[in-house]
Amino acid sequence: MFDDEVSVQAVETVRRMSSELADAYERGWRPADLVHLSRRSKEPHEASLAATAILHDAQCTQAWDRAPESWRQELRAIAEQYPASALVAERAGGSADEFRALTAGLLFSDPYHSTYQITDLTTSWITLATWSMLTPPPSMWSGPRAEGACTESPLDSKIGNKIRGLLAKAEATEFEEEAETFTAKAQELMTRYAIDTALLSARGGHESANASTTVHSRRVHLENPYVKEKVHLLTAIGEPNRVRTVWFDKFAIATVVGTPVDLQQVDLLFTSLLVQATRAMQFADAAGRKGSRTTSFRKGFLAGFAGRIGQRLRDADTRATVDAADAAQIDVDDLLPILATKSEAVDAEFDRLFPRTKKARGRSVDAEGWHAGQAAANNAALTPGDRATLAR
Repeated sequence: MFDDEVSVQAVETVRRMSSELADAYERGWRPADLVHLSRRSKEPHEASLAATAILHDAQCTQAWDRAPESWRQELRAIAEQYPASALVAERAGGSADEFRALTAGLLFSDPYHSTYQITDLTTSWITLATWSMLTPPPSMWSGPRAEGACTESPLDSKIGNKIRGLLAKAEATEFEEEAETFTAKAQELMTRYAIDTALLSARGGHESANASTTVHSRRVHLENPYVKEKVHLLTAIGEPNRVRTVWFDKFAIATVVGTPVDLQQVDLLFTSLLVQATRAMQFADAAGRKGSRTTSFRKGFLAGFAGRIGQRLRDADTRATVDAADAAQIDVDDLLPILATKSEAVDAEFDRLFPRTKKARGRSVDAEGWHAGQAAANNAALTPGDRATLAR
């Protein structure tokens, strides 16, 4: 319909954008990374533009059939979040001259984009440096489906549903003691499942071989506000689950490294605890705590919450480890080397991906906020039958 208005120059601009997108993938960037970076841009329509380009590229590369499962999950999430972009990409992919159709869709479909915006997005992709390759890029996909790239071990559906159910209850309740009890029980289930999986592998004769432990990586995109404090929470959750975390401040992206099941469990717990931490912080506001509406208080609150929650999750992990050893009728001292083997495999992959990391320096935080955050996590009961003293 708009063929007469689409210039050759505009088509070439869009074609170059698609080419630079493909190059960014080959340097280690993934669909969700690029949309995340676009959302952080000051240009309001850049994210939808990036989404359209990414979803169109997925059709060109047959990513829906060939890509690793984690890649296809990102594409599905982008399509759901940007339905208008998905529609433009779908229409362009089914046309005889798809780049011309894509250009028309970008220029004349809501949300509207200019060639200047397309050029700016292309430039931002050109300047992205090479990053760690977490999964094979499109040039390495084979088959109708990339072999070896879609074999993430899924969390057992029954266990996964129980964990989700506990966390949903933790998010829904208005009582801190109940939330903490449900959260702790979720952590204990996570630990028991991870240990049962490790024992099954060990009994198969693989207990001394790091190579038998499958280790994956995934990126976590964090949104303002209080991004660094959210990373602190993510790290505190990852540690008792034998998941390593590295933070890239420039992009507001964290990378977590662990076994597939542990990564899934950490993702579930992190999502839930963000909800719980936000609710606890809002309660501090409603209770009229001194300075509770200031940025410094809230940063301190989240730092205190993360620190104490991390300790309580480690306690839950320790209890579950002892219970798992009893259930398996083995001594805890015989179980620990098996778990250490998994940790060593995670550490080895982490060091391979990030050989030059450094520990983040501790920062001073608002004392009132920190103590309030500690109280929100510390005054709650983590086991059924305990009574909590709530700071109201």
